[in-house]
Amino acid sequence: MERSGKREGLLEKTAEVFDLPGDVVAGLPRIELTGSRELRMENHKGILSYGGEEIHISGGKLVVKVRGSGLELRSMNASQLLITGVITAVELE
Repeated sequence: MERSGKREGLLEKTAEVFDLPGDVVAGLPRIELTGSRELRMENHKGILSYGGEEIHISGGKLVVKVRGSGLELRSMNASQLLITGVITAVELE
């Protein structure tokens, strides 16, 4: 347990020294929602389930659930993805 705390402290200090966002350094997911039509996510860990009304994405320690209609995974690479459609909800679990 103590080891994890030291690692988190090191990541925070690194982010501060290099003036980087802490979430990026820690590998946490970063979500950007543009209106109700587009969701971009960085630092994802893969798609858990996929459908036109619901997409579940692994964010490491949490699951991001995107709900709506006509949802489509427009692009995806190892670190980021783009979902389009009518987005009605984004849930973090």
